[in-house]
Amino acid sequence: MKIAIVKEEAALTSVWAGGIGKQYFIFPNSASFAARDFSIRLSMAIATSDEDAKFTPLYNITRHLIVLEGTSTISHKGHYDIVMHPYDQIDVFDGGWETFGKGKITDFNMQLDKNVHGKMSVVDKNKTVVVGGYCETCHNPYNTTAFFCGHGSSIFNFSTEESLRISKGDLLLIEDVPSDIYATIELLDSKLVRMDWCS
Repeated sequence: MKIAIVKEEAALTSVWAGGIGKQYFIFPNSASFAARDFSIRLSMAIATSDEDAKFTPLYNITRHLIVLEGTSTISHKGHYDIVMHPYDQIDVFDGGWETFGKGKITDFNMQLDKNVHGKMSVVDKNKTVVVGGYCETCHNPYNTTAFFCGHGSSIFNFSTEESLRISKGDLLLIEDVPSDIYATIELLDSKLVRMDWCS
């Protein structure tokens, strides 16, 4: 099992017309967002304009989107609209759809190509959780689990007797997850975005 903490200042920052993006993780390591040759990508976006912002089309990619701060109306042309509040909804949609977002927000994205199965959820209370687990789609074990801290801080105590703390803007990345690892999570004025995938 490999554990790493990616700090916000270490994320790859990019500027777009409506705000700022911060890439925390991309796989494979040689991939780039510009080349669209990634299979897994985790990123945060800060929208600084109230104007409609068009999402970059990502064909053959499934997006998992959650709002961390602010309120946004997400419009998927020809499909549906959704009003998103912090940690309240997770929108899972085809990255190739024509999608617009409106509102000054901070959000977090998990982007997976069609050969990668994953899920996003929210940890909003102290609990003991299984790290990894099994994918309901392909029935294989999740080999990577990540937790993003949008505010406050959180303490993790693993069944391996390792302990660590993450704070606002930190991504905790746990790779090569065994099937029998547990973590007791203590939230300190915090909520976490949890992401699991198998590849």
